[in-house]
Amino acid sequence: MSTSREEVLGYFKEKADRYDLVDQQWYWVLSDSLLWDALVHHVFPKLPDDFVMLDAGGGTGRWTDRVLSAFPKAQAVIFDISPDMTKHAQEKARRNHYEERLTIAHGDLEQVQHHLKASTFDLIISFHNVMGFVNPEQVMPQLASLSKPGGLVVLFVPNRYHAAFFNIFQANIERAEDAINHWLGKFVDDMPSLNLYSPSSLRNALQSCGLHCEWLSGFPSLVYPGYEETRIEGSSIHNQELLRDPVMFRRIFDLEKSVATEPDAAARGNNLFVVAAKVVDGGRS
Repeated sequence: MSTSREEVLGYFKEKADRYDLVDQQWYWVLSDSLLWDALVHHVFPKLPDDFVMLDAGGGTGRWTDRVLSAFPKAQAVIFDISPDMTKHAQEKARRNHYEERLTIAHGDLEQVQHHLKASTFDLIISFHNVMGFVNPEQVMPQLASLSKPGGLVVLFVPNRYHAAFFNIFQANIERAEDAINHWLGKFVDDMPSLNLYSPSSLRNALQSCGLHCEWLSGFPSLVYPGYEETRIEGSSIHNQELLRDPVMFRRIFDLEKSVATEPDAAARGNNLFVVAAKVVDGGRS
């Protein structure tokens, strides 16, 4: 199942101008710090200095901005359905002086190969809810086709088990049942339903289209978002008080990072993180 184009466009049109306010929420600061650390240790060392990246569903360019600012020889394409979101990515590119290294293209992610058929990439990323809004059986093979031999596909996707836990905690049993029985998730009323993943379903989906799972984790797995963190603005009092202290933040970050190396902990993660490599010549890349 995939959410309709109209639902996705409407959702992001309403959120676009405020979307980057998530950078001010302490829980997501922790999550983003863990995600960047995972990229630094498990992704970037495997790439050439002048790598070319596809940010599939890159929206406002939060992650493309970080990558192109850190790697001055890299280039990127943001492919996204929403011009309302990507106008903010373009503004970041102008502000941070990498306009010549960024291309923005618009279209449905379920047709990404058609739109970018002349291109291949060293690195393809798709983070947060993006893969929840599309049919993975349609999109993942296209991402594999757009990956260079030996290229990496890196996903950060919603976890089925956390979606069930979160909704039971909010006393919304119907949504928890949807997560477990139908692999569909929803955290707030105004968001479209998301396709959900488990560690094994994610690994199997990647393997079915010729992508070998190099590393799979889930995080944050020791600190969970409250209802307030499912909105663009606001933080739960507990998480805010816990994480805004820099010493406490660092101690929790170190605990999360340590647990993230343990395969058994992946299913506890709010989101699942996977690094997959394109298989070539009948074996691993």
